Amino acid sequence: MTSKLITTWSEHDSAVQEILDLSPTALLVFDENLSPLKLERPERIAALRRLLRARQPTTRLTIIVQKTDFVRQHSPLLMMLLTDYAPAMTIIHSPPHLDARKDSLLIADGRHALVRFHQDHARARLIIDDFEECAPYQQLFEEILGEGGDSLSAMTLGL
Repeated sequence: MTSKLITTWSEHDSAVQEILDLSPTALLVFDENLSPLKLERPERIAALRRLLRARQPTTRLTIIVQKTDFVRQHSPLLMMLLTDYAPAMTIIHSPPHLDARKDSLLIADGRHALVRFHQDHARARLIIDDFEECAPYQQLFEEILGEGGDSLSAMTLGL
């Protein structure tokens, strides 16, 4: 059980990969637009694919974003995962009243977490193997999820 303060973007980047590597069945993500998480990197897509291939009853990748432009325009591999692994994977556009939230959450299996305190800064808290320390963040994510939102579709509809 460890908790560590992250203060630089390079530490943040390493912590993101560590959390992804530690997520065997469930990963919860709340972020403004996913760009700081760099989920399009090959090793990160591989980690997400590994998670989704587990296909256990508890396998779940839930992503909530405040802004969808980056995901739609710059995340083709993530959108491909959404096509291949729905309904185990969902991406939700949060309702406008949550736009005031400036934090970011990355939670793996309820026992590992990376909590960035403000979306514009690298300052974050990394929690490894601690259910009790992760519980408030897990609950916060569930509250954000409970606020609703619109699910993104990997398919582009048109005339």
